[in-house]
Amino acid sequence: MTRPPHATGSRRLGQPLPPADLLHLGTDGPHLSVHTPRGPLALYRFTPLQMALLTGDIILTAAQWPEHLKAFLYQYVPLPVLPPAPHPPPGLVYAQARDPHGLRTWDHTTYQGWPLYLYAHDHPGQPPGGEVPHLFSRVRLDQAQLPGPHHRAHGP
Repeated sequence: MTRPPHATGSRRLGQPLPPADLLHLGTDGPHLSVHTPRGPLALYRFTPLQMALLTGDIILTAAQWPEHLKAFLYQYVPLPVLPPAPHPPPGLVYAQARDPHGLRTWDHTTYQGWPLYLYAHDHPGQPPGGEVPHLFSRVRLDQAQLPGPHHRAHGP
């Protein structure tokens, strides 16, 4: 897979593009991964998203976060849409459009409604390093579906 042409010319320091050799979604034990010729890469979800949707909070994009947090958030790269896998994972995989005026304009892959992210410092075939308790966690194959915006907002 090649990098999206509209994203390559607009790269800014600190906002990495997805690797160019992503093949398709697959499995890595109980987790969802993306396959590359060099081995699997872990996929992550932003865990506060579920509570934000359930409580009706506005979900900020990385560009809207305070400056001191942006360097951290930009380490998580939205997974672009990939070709179909030879053996698709058991959940629902879709494409979600992103802001065409944002920093990362390519369509974003979702699994069970969760937008998928790569951690910029992970390397194919190496242990994943992008889990941050209560912020980013690896995506499991048995991941519960994320409630969509059509669900009625309610508090805890």
